[in-house]
Amino acid sequence: MSKSRVSPEALRIAFKIWLEFEGRPVLGEGGYRLLEKIDELGSIMDASKSLGISYRKAMAYLRKMEKRLGGAVVETRRGGPGGGGQAHLTPLARTLMKRYSFALRTIEKALASVEAS
Repeated sequence: MSKSRVSPEALRIAFKIWLEFEGRPVLGEGGYRLLEKIDELGSIMDASKSLGISYRKAMAYLRKMEKRLGGAVVETRRGGPGGGGQAHLTPLARTLMKRYSFALRTIEKALASVEAS
């Protein structure tokens, strides 16, 4: 029988979290990053570019989230003839982001204590 080369120190605990509403996912890591970038840049187009995803994919994610929640997460204003629209997070989006980041920090702390033991 061969010896395993895996040491306990080399093993790491990994996880993924997401928020659900009525048993359906509404916000995960990618959605959180998208909302964060929209908040930072004030534009869905700029946010999608900075994350390396298409505008179409970003909009599809936002629409799906809004449909599942029954409320807007991003408010937009169209730009003039040259473009330049604006996007702002709604209070609902900010609540989702707070809940997600709180859960993430809590789980990371718990895992740090598990890995330290």
